[in-house]
Amino acid sequence: MDGMARAKPWSQPWAISGPRTEDVASKATTATFTGGHVHRIGRALPDPGAVKASLLRMAALLGLGSAVVGLSALWHRQSAQQPVLALFSTAGEKSADADGPEGYPFMAMVSATAAQDPANDDSAYGGLEREGLYRMIERKDVDKLKGFGGVHGLLTKLQSDIVTGIDSASVKRRELYFGPNRLPEQDPVTFWGLVRDELGDTMLQILMGAAVVSLILGLTVPDPSTGEIEYATGWIEGAAILASVGVVTFVSAWNNYDKALKFAELNKQTAKKEVSVVRDGKRTRVDIAEVVVGDVLRIGYGDILGADGVYVAGEDIICDESAQTGESEPINKGADKDPFFLAGGMVTQGGGEMLVTGVGESSCEGKLSAALEVEKSETPLQEKLEELANTIGMFGLYAAVTTFGVLSLKELYMTFGLHAHAFYIKPFLDFLIVAVTIVVVAIPEGLPLAVTISLAYSMKQMQRDNCLVRVLAACETMGGANTICSDKTGTLTTNRMSVVQGYIGEQSFDLTPPHGFDFATVDQGLLALLCESVSLNSTVEQKVTDSGQKVWDGNKTEQGLLQFVVARLHWDYKSTRRAYSRDAKKQWPFNSSKKRMTTMVLSEGRSRIFIKGAPESLLCECTAYMNASNEEVSMTPEARAILEKSITTMASQGNRVLLFAKCDTSHTAIPDAEPEVDGLTCIALLGISDPIRPEVPAAVRQCQESGIMVRMVTGDNMLTAQSIARQCGIYQDGGLVMEGRQFRELVEQIPADNGHESEAFKDITERLQVLARSSPEDKQTLAQLLQEAGMVVAVTGDGTNDGPALKMADVGFSMNTGTDVAKSASDIVLMDDNFVSVVKAAMWGRNVNDNIKKFLQFQVTVNIMGVLITFLGAVSDQSNQSPLTPVQLLWLNLIMDTLAALALATEQPVEEQLLSRQPEPPDASLFTPRMWVNIIGHALFQIPLLLWLLTSGHELLGLENRSLEHLTVYFNTLILLQIWNQFNARKLHGETNVFEGFLENSRPHAAITLVMCAFQYIAVEHLGPFMGTTPLSLNEWLFCIGVGFLCIPYGFILNQLPILQFLEPNRFEAGLNNVAAAETVPIAESGDRTLQYRKDGATAQVLQSQNRRNGQQIVKETSKRKS
Repeated sequence: MDGMARAKPWSQPWAISGPRTEDVASKATTATFTGGHVHRIGRALPDPGAVKASLLRMAALLGLGSAVVGLSALWHRQSAQQPVLALFSTAGEKSADADGPEGYPFMAMVSATAAQDPANDDSAYGGLEREGLYRMIERKDVDKLKGFGGVHGLLTKLQSDIVTGIDSASVKRRELYFGPNRLPEQDPVTFWGLVRDELGDTMLQILMGAAVVSLILGLTVPDPSTGEIEYATGWIEGAAILASVGVVTFVSAWNNYDKALKFAELNKQTAKKEVSVVRDGKRTRVDIAEVVVGDVLRIGYGDILGADGVYVAGEDIICDESAQTGESEPINKGADKDPFFLAGGMVTQGGGEMLVTGVGESSCEGKLSAALEVEKSETPLQEKLEELANTIGMFGLYAAVTTFGVLSLKELYMTFGLHAHAFYIKPFLDFLIVAVTIVVVAIPEGLPLAVTISLAYSMKQMQRDNCLVRVLAACETMGGANTICSDKTGTLTTNRMSVVQGYIGEQSFDLTPPHGFDFATVDQGLLALLCESVSLNSTVEQKVTDSGQKVWDGNKTEQGLLQFVVARLHWDYKSTRRAYSRDAKKQWPFNSSKKRMTTMVLSEGRSRIFIKGAPESLLCECTAYMNASNEEVSMTPEARAILEKSITTMASQGNRVLLFAKCDTSHTAIPDAEPEVDGLTCIALLGISDPIRPEVPAAVRQCQESGIMVRMVTGDNMLTAQSIARQCGIYQDGGLVMEGRQFRELVEQIPADNGHESEAFKDITERLQVLARSSPEDKQTLAQLLQEAGMVVAVTGDGTNDGPALKMADVGFSMNTGTDVAKSASDIVLMDDNFVSVVKAAMWGRNVNDNIKKFLQFQVTVNIMGVLITFLGAVSDQSNQSPLTPVQLLWLNLIMDTLAALALATEQPVEEQLLSRQPEPPDASLFTPRMWVNIIGHALFQIPLLLWLLTSGHELLGLENRSLEHLTVYFNTLILLQIWNQFNARKLHGETNVFEGFLENSRPHAAITLVMCAFQYIAVEHLGPFMGTTPLSLNEWLFCIGVGFLCIPYGFILNQLPILQFLEPNRFEAGLNNVAAAETVPIAESGDRTLQYRKDGATAQVLQSQNRRNGQQIVKETSKRKS
């Protein structure tokens, strides 16, 4: 700042010392090939094209047949993009590993090439090899590290440097020698493998076996009706069945293959993560998969380590390695403590840099992963549908056995009882084929397919809505969520922090428009003290992007503070930081329990501690303050009251308030642990604004209308939290606001037995809307209590300590800007950190459930109709012939399983419909009463209609009964009925207009419907011998379409039945329950605060919230509406 007095530096800037690698470019050397000899000039990497050309010349000059072999091997290695890393030995030299005989220089050179390939060369990187480095890390072998010369010796061997890192040109070479930072992928799913799996189905195998027997009998056994072998047509039925099985198999396999590819792509996206490394002397960000051995990797709080490594530098690094070592206690890392980092470990405190020593398969995590088998788990909805499929399959099996038995008895009676014809084996084979086909049709393979299609489609669409799904089941679960516990910062707010208010030098300032403040009225030395405190007690840095733009990198709150001192007070924070060497400064990161961050600096035998944090925890420790003249004076009750009033004023306007304090101590050295201070001096108060996202209030209101209660869980103080919650629409009349301390005391009042009936439990689960000054453990406890109340809970979080709460929740949402630990514990990552995306996830979850139910409604109708109509049609025929051939039944199966699943499972959500009803409980049945009415109603409509068409429809069309043309009309009408009925299946809640939103929200459905119609036309008109059909006239087509369309007006009538009030009961109550009779109940009591409310049946009045320390009273009035 201009004219501002600068704090005198206590020491000179520090620089990290350590071995530097020599410039690779300065040591670049080449080799030339002349006269069949190699002249070794240096060790640079030869150009692959030059090597190849030189070898060709040598082969021509020497005329050695072995040159062909050597060139071939080298060419293969170049084709595989494997660089040659060492030159060949000269004439007269012999490699230690060379296989070529002495005296044959070219043979020695070719052998030396393989020996000096970095994957085989033991002399590369000082003789280090990946297994040895892994054993050092895994065993935490300090002696072995010392044998390498410590960290600096290891850096030298790995050709790395603590300041300049590695040469980026060596990345490929390091990957070849030490391996890439990727675990071996599981064997990819292949299309032919899925075909093989489909053909492994028992029923399909039986059907194929029966088709083969039918094919043989058709060409060897006389037809019962003619007594002659039908060579021209006898093979058609068996071949058609085999072809149909092939089509069904290939279509199902392709769908599964496409699904596998989509999920593989999604898994790759979830695995992406950028880290910070030093290469070519510059700090750069690379994907974790591109990290190589020798990289100097920056690590920080909340990171999950993606590689093994050794400590280089850092501040109070603590790691959780329980998953790797079984040690339950966190481990302090340091040069004189435990210098080893294990891949997969979590950084729970501090940050610094490590030297990467093991990646991929050669890391601890890689070794552990190789020893584990990954079990595939199904989602809850898939498990439910599998049980349903088994039930339907048993129904089909019973129907098939009954059909086969009845038809066989009829055939035996006609053969031996009535002596109508001789005994033939082929009819029984036909009966078996029909029976097996019924089972194939009845088994709803499309159910799990519909789930996977819907989930894959929804996951892809959710990405566009900034929701990256990590756990498949979260899509389903979020559809039933009825409580969201949301963070404030960044989720409900923009996370763009700026200082807007403050108190310094015994005067308040307000920077919000139209206000302003002239900082020249504040003592410049006091401002310099504040700027020094902000600059040193922070980890944020300003960086310049490739485009030349200056951006802040780090914690958003600290960004706002540094922006304030840089832009408003014109302070050079970098100079302040450079004034203290590394050994003269130490930071203790923000601690959620103490609510503070501490930095200690040394200079000229003096030490000073800078602290910033929550005013309510720091103000009571302040025994002095800086007055307007920049003098340290004792804290008086009047001064404390003024500070408290300033805190209350800023917090009540929704600002986060931080108190900045200092303490001069007698320390002459920096201690390891955070020092205890006796008496702080208050420097200033700063109020930080984080504006609410403009779209949040509408999203919260939308949640409340859809039966989802939103609760805010934040670390801010009660006044700030209450103000923000009210602006968002979260805090409403009848709601309860409490602090974490009160919450914990209230939880303790819940009895172990029958706790759900206690007042404390009901207060938390029914009325709590805002939890302020909460810890991550409070969030986890809240989620657990809500689950015990039968609620489906979604929780948002971004910090490492949020991990348990995210795991505890039914659906955990992490922020894209959150820590690795939070992301790994979550089910869905919010790519834009926006609460609106949580609402979008709820909408898509409900859409997944709706789409599955639409398909379920359609398929069960077809199952009931198909099985019964096949049975009744076959039994009612005098010749025991089914009106539908096995090929036609398989075609029906293809339509209702694969194509209908694709059509109905990809319906787009209609937000106003999905978010205007209450969520369903997790134990809700797959079938609603309305669905059963639609299923049974349409089945009872289709079966009599088709029976009429089979027995009497020929008369209306002037056709011969059961002629090929009649049966073609029957088959065509049956299929078109199902195509039309798909429109009815689109609506689940009795809507009358089944075509509403079809073109807008169901474009895949529209396209697939056209494909179905086209396939049906081709099947009838052009695949007669194969499908058992004959071409139809235009009038017959119009008849089939018209009869099929009858299900649309019938569905309209079905939806008009006066049964809606009994079919869709509200399963969840949105909002709050009634309060009991009038009485005063304490809901939280601690050493300094008592909170009570009065129950009077209509309102709950918080009588008082009294701070016993200073007599301040805050009265809150709330009212509670009756349900």
